[in-house]
Amino acid sequence: MKKIIIKCIIIFLFIITAVNKVYADDNIKKAEDLLIKAKTAAVQDEAYDYINKARILYLDEYESNPVSIPALLGLSKVNQLTGDRAEAKLYVLKAYNMNPSDPKLQKAMGDFFYSFQEYSTAVEYYKLALASGLLKDFETNLQTAKCFEKLGDIKNAELYYKISHHVNSKSKEVMKKINEYESAKHPDDTEKSENLKYKYLFKEKKLSSEEKDETDTNEIIESINGMF
Repeated sequence: MKKIIIKCIIIFLFIITAVNKVYADDNIKKAEDLLIKAKTAAVQDEAYDYINKARILYLDEYESNPVSIPALLGLSKVNQLTGDRAEAKLYVLKAYNMNPSDPKLQKAMGDFFYSFQEYSTAVEYYKLALASGLLKDFETNLQTAKCFEKLGDIKNAELYYKISHHVNSKSKEVMKKINEYESAKHPDDTEKSENLKYKYLFKEKKLSSEEKDETDTNEIIESINGMF
């Protein structure tokens, strides 16, 4: 009889745990969808409404499970969107410190610094994430490219846009960027290019000959091809 009671208790606890997990996953998914809506909202008040609803869902999960990484990262994202750097850093660091070697958490740190325009620090975390296991991750490569672009490092920006294209050849955003860089290298004298700023950046960086740059880039792309 005692064994039967113990068995029933174990089954009951298992069911409760499973139900709680499903509930938590559902809340996290709803919160993520709300943040997507917030980013595309046409009116600011509408965006804040979505953000606040997402915050409630993330907090609900965090309060029931303070070590929930999805909840911690979600709360960091919410505060990144509202511009609260201190709160955003608090939550992302809590998640990161649980496992600093996790490439997804390294990327989350990069996202945090990128959102507050701290591109030099962001790119270091993105590069760390790539080296730690996200080499084939489109978003991480794309963010790395954007960081280098923000920092005026055109050669590396173009390189990571090309790697991003290799990972996801369907991205119109990436293809557009690659074409812009190519246009800046080989401008048509009869065309009023919308990418004059890139031509100036190429001059400021005083890069070596275009042929050498293109060769270096191709060599890196070829070496990456072997990893896929």
